[in-house]
Amino acid sequence: METPKQPNAILLYRYLDATAALKTIESRSFKVGRLRDFNDPFEWRPGITGIIPEGEVVASACMEGFIDDVHKWLGIFCFSDTLTEPVLWSHYADKHRDVAFEVNYLIDPEKLFKMRYTNERPVVDANRLRNPAGLDKYLLSRLNLLMTQKSPGWSYEREYRAFVDLVKDCDISGGHYFRRIPDDFLTRVILGFRCSLEEKYVLKALEKSGLTSTKVVRAKMCLETYSIQTH
Repeated sequence: METPKQPNAILLYRYLDATAALKTIESRSFKVGRLRDFNDPFEWRPGITGIIPEGEVVASACMEGFIDDVHKWLGIFCFSDTLTEPVLWSHYADKHRDVAFEVNYLIDPEKLFKMRYTNERPVVDANRLRNPAGLDKYLLSRLNLLMTQKSPGWSYEREYRAFVDLVKDCDISGGHYFRRIPDDFLTRVILGFRCSLEEKYVLKALEKSGLTSTKVVRAKMCLETYSIQTH
């Protein structure tokens, strides 16, 4: 049985390897994802039309500069809205040896986005860039699409994303950015059914970090369907 949701909240799941999960609990901080760390090469890269073949090199250089700029200031948290999909446990939790965090995320349309999955890649018309009239609005519409959609092959992730300002909203340590876990945010730590971590140890780590309301459970394979459940 899943943890009851608060009003105007949604239960989301963040999959981590066991070592990272313990570090997250002990530091009471989530490591913040950054654009160049992601495994989809199409992330935030629009298609481009209206250029001659010789202009592809210039367009590619401009795109890399844009990605670098985003990487420097924007942090991204990735969640899934499902705990039951075994493929997620296999891909992002080392074949069910790792951990999923269940968080009770208050819905904020300006900070939490549900990803869309479509073959219609956002495209920028290079000819449109020569006309300054309405250009900011045009580019913003392309940017909004880039932030919130991926190709259909990723649809199994059922992903939500939250964005933070690395400078204004995050702490730093060891060359990385972190965000402190607030009270009542981390509702459950779900150990994969092959995870070697002990429930009592994880509970002790949570208690030491002040996360005393967080529960620890272990996942299991459903006996009747192809799904993952918790005790």
